[in-house]
Amino acid sequence: MLTPLKFKDFLHPRPTPSGIDVDCKLKHFAIITYAIDAERFAGLFPSRFQLDSVIINGEQKGLLSVVPFIDVDFTSAVYPFPVFTMGQPTIEFIL
Repeated sequence: MLTPLKFKDFLHPRPTPSGIDVDCKLKHFAIITYAIDAERFAGLFPSRFQLDSVIINGEQKGLLSVVPFIDVDFTSAVYPFPVFTMGQPTIEFIL
């Protein structure tokens, strides 16, 4: 039988901010993943990377994720710095 895991058993204290660390809340965070014809990725990545793919309706598809969100109260966690609110999209290929 599997031993149940408890979230509290894996918590650790937050490290002290240093260097270029920032403090920021995220708003309207979403992960949107598209399945795209795998051949469209040909030549985009060095050969040492293997693109993960899935088979959908008998066709090989590569996965592309878009992660839009708004940075709220973005500022340095270490130094006095202006506070910004800004949109930020992240686009990721699943390798």
